[in-house]
Amino acid sequence: MDSQLILNLGFGVIAFLGGWIIKLVWDRISAIDDDLEELQKHHEVDVKEIRREIADLALSMPEKYVAKQDLDKLIDFINERFNKLENKIDGLKRS
Repeated sequence: MDSQLILNLGFGVIAFLGGWIIKLVWDRISAIDDDLEELQKHHEVDVKEIRREIADLALSMPEKYVAKQDLDKLIDFINERFNKLENKIDGLKRS
């Protein structure tokens, strides 16, 4: 065989294997890119769901919890009642 033929076959095999490896890498990168796009779309849906849940929670908070001003008024009212009760008990002890 001629040395030129062997050299051409060697370069041909190397070029074939190189092209095949590049194709495998390209296909894998394309698959990863597709997976990434799918995850981003799913992530956007999850973020929208979480934002909706937070908004619903913020809207329902006044129904479930007491405002600080209302609690302060209630505490003052209870303290006034206890003060009146203590005065009545003190009045009973003096009698």
